[in-house]
Amino acid sequence: MIEIFSSDNNVLISRISALFNEEAIPFVVLGHHASLLGGGIMGIGQRVMVEEKYIKQAVRLIRENGLAGDIDFISELE
Repeated sequence: MIEIFSSDNNVLISRISALFNEEAIPFVVLGHHASLLGGGIMGIGQRVMVEEKYIKQAVRLIRENGLAGDIDFISELE
């Protein structure tokens, strides 16, 4: 799996997770438990990891749903 972006925005992560689930894109969010243990302090980023062969589809889906402006993709994806 390859990281496509990281964020401390739980709402954004939740929305993108729902989109990926709808499209059956294999992904995992790393760091979710660390952000919860931080006492809700926004600043501990969660990393969204996607299976390599689904990266283009995942990035396209994020852009089509108008969420690309809310995240910074990993530089290798741009």
